[in-house]
This record gives sequence, structure tokens and C-alpha cells, in this order.
Amino acid sequence: MISISKKFLSSTKNFVYSDTSSWSSDDIEGWTFGDQRSRWSADALFETMQKDVPSIIPNEFLKSMNGLARGRVPWPLIVPPALLSEHAAGLNTEVELLLEEMGDYADVLQKSRKTLAALKPCKIDQSLYEIELRTTVSAIVESFKPDDDSYARPPEYSHATSTGRLTIKDGPLILGLKKSQRRILKSRFHGGQMMMIDFVSLEPRVLRLLFNGEAPKDIYENISIILDVSREQAKLATLQLLYGSSISAVSSGVKDLTRDKVKEIEKYFNLHKLKSKLSNQLNDIGYIKSYWGRPLKEANNEHLLVSHYTQSTAVDVALQGFSHLLDKISEEDLDVIPCYVIHDALIVDTSPASYDKLKNLVEDGIDLDMGHFDLSFKPAYLDEE
Repeated sequence: MISISKKFLSSTKNFVYSDTSSWSSDDIEGWTFGDQRSRWSADALFETMQKDVPSIIPNEFLKSMNGLARGRVPWPLIVPPALLSEHAAGLNTEVELLLEEMGDYADVLQKSRKTLAALKPCKIDQSLYEIELRTTVSAIVESFKPDDDSYARPPEYSHATSTGRLTIKDGPLILGLKKSQRRILKSRFHGGQMMMIDFVSLEPRVLRLLFNGEAPKDIYENISIILDVSREQAKLATLQLLYGSSISAVSSGVKDLTRDKVKEIEKYFNLHKLKSKLSNQLNDIGYIKSYWGRPLKEANNEHLLVSHYTQSTAVDVALQGFSHLLDKISEEDLDVIPCYVIHDALIVDTSPASYDKLKNLVEDGIDLDMGHFDLSFKPAYLDEE
């Protein structure tokens, strides 16, 4: 079953197709065209597989309206019902073929997108916004221009990267906004705060959990103690290994770190076994998959296998983890509003009355099937660039 969003159609009802066509004013739990912010966005399905999103309206009608219509087009009044139904049948077939190709990952995707669908408009401090505009000529800052009610709408995120790492398709460019510029984000609550909830060392934690079933809160400190090196050395070497550098390259690139110690880091994450598994998968089916089953078809070189696998797996850990946290916030009936996702961080607006309870929830961390994930909690604009 697929639907076409009432927002896109400029209608009071969604157009639904499942063998036959119908109209519904209810929210549809099925893949939906024309609503990028929906948990069930069909656009996200095609983007995930790096395929073009099909035309939602028959092309001949799009061409006929090109240049004529201003603003929203009332498509149900323009496209004959029989033709709309016929076109929707074709969209439904394309989605079914795509779902077959994606396998179980399609379900993972809609669960991960629950976090993105929950995002709400963020209040903007008009005076600070104007100061930033005067001091920084930047399309990034301009993208946060508030509406008349002083709010900026949530971004439309895209999954159209090789690993699923989020980019911004439309709306506020939060991924590029400097930390110091986040002061333009203002709480809607009197005395409230804009806070950032961040996964701690997410990508190395994912690999350690998959290998060992548990991970220390500070992975880099743990490695530094085991190897008798500084935490900085441990962190730098770990990240280089995870992003495809060879043992020789890491040893020569990180001061006073021997090859044997680099091998110990590789063993700590069981990277040799993971590389072998991914290499076999690449040879067998022509591409690799993330832990969740997302096809990673651009990881076609040995040095990309671990980095693409890790980053893609971490994307869905973060989104599903935040979804669990938002469920807890809802259960506690807290005045906490999610506004932006910045990869493995979530920016929220919290009232003074909910601050302490939110802090406690964050300090408890997140438990997923993969294991326990620690979170940090700090003001969204604490760090200066």
C-alpha cells in the first residue's frame, strides 16, 4: 500500500492505493509520497537505494502546469481520478520492487525515521540572528530565518549518501551551523534551555559492542590503559584504523605508537574478523550490508569496508536510540521538544521544570538490542569555535 500526501495534493485527504484507490483523512501507516518529513516517506526509500524518486503526478500534467501555477496546486481537480489511480498503481509497483530489494532494512528505516518525524519547529532569537547575519555572510545562518511567529521549521533530512549519513535537503542547515552560532536557537519556555544530547564515542562503541557485548564508558581511556599510551594517541589511532588506514600508516602517523600496539587496537575491535566477513560478503553478492541490512554499494574497496559498515550501522543506532529516548520523555510527560538531529546528537528545547528529569534520563543512557550506549548532556552552544 502507498499513499500520496494531502499536503502535496493540496487536499483535505490523502490519496491511498492498495489494489484499489481511496481517500482518507487519517494518517497512513504506509509508504507515503510527497511528505519528506513523514516517518513513512517513500522519497526516503528511493534516496536510501540512491535511486531517483519517481514523479508523483503524471508527467503530462506536471508539464502543463509548469509556469502557470503559483503556490500549491490542487492536483485532485486537475488530474482525472482514473489517471491518478493508474499512476498510483505504477508507484505502488515501484515501491514493492524496492522493498523486495531492500529486505528487512525497509522496516529499520521507518523505525529510524520516527525520530526525524518527531522534530518540531525551533524558536529563533531574532536579535541574535540579525547579529550573526551582520557579522557572518552565510547562507547557513540565513537558512534559520524565522517565520512571523519567530520559529524556524524543522529541516527535511536526506538519506541519499553512500552510508545513510544524514544531509539536509531543505530548511535550516543545522549540520553546518557553527557551535557558537547555535546561540540563535532560543527556548520557547520561560527560563528554558536548548540542550544537546550526544552519543559518547558512538562508532568505536558500536564495533566494541558487536565484538564484545559490552563497552566501557570511555573507550579511548580504556585502550590507553591497556596499551600504556596517552588517551590522545589511543583516540587518534582508533579513528584512523576505523576509517581504513593500514597498521603501518597508523604506526607512522601516530607519534611513539609501535606496530604491535596498533595491532592490539585492531584486536580490541576484532577488525581482522570483521574485514574478512565483509570481504567475503563483497565477493559473494557484490556489495556489503550494515549490521541492520542497509546495502552499501559504494564500499567496493577493501579500505572502505570497515568505515562504511561502521558509519552506516551507527546512523541507525543513533536514530533508533533517540526514538527510545523520546518515548521515555513522552512517558514521563516532560516539556521537552526535539528540534534538530546532528548525526549522533539531538538538540532539544527543555522547560526548567523538566530539566532535571531529562538529565537523569540522559545519564541512564540507552539500551538497544546491540547493548548499552552512554550519552552526554550539555548546552547546545557550550563550545566556542
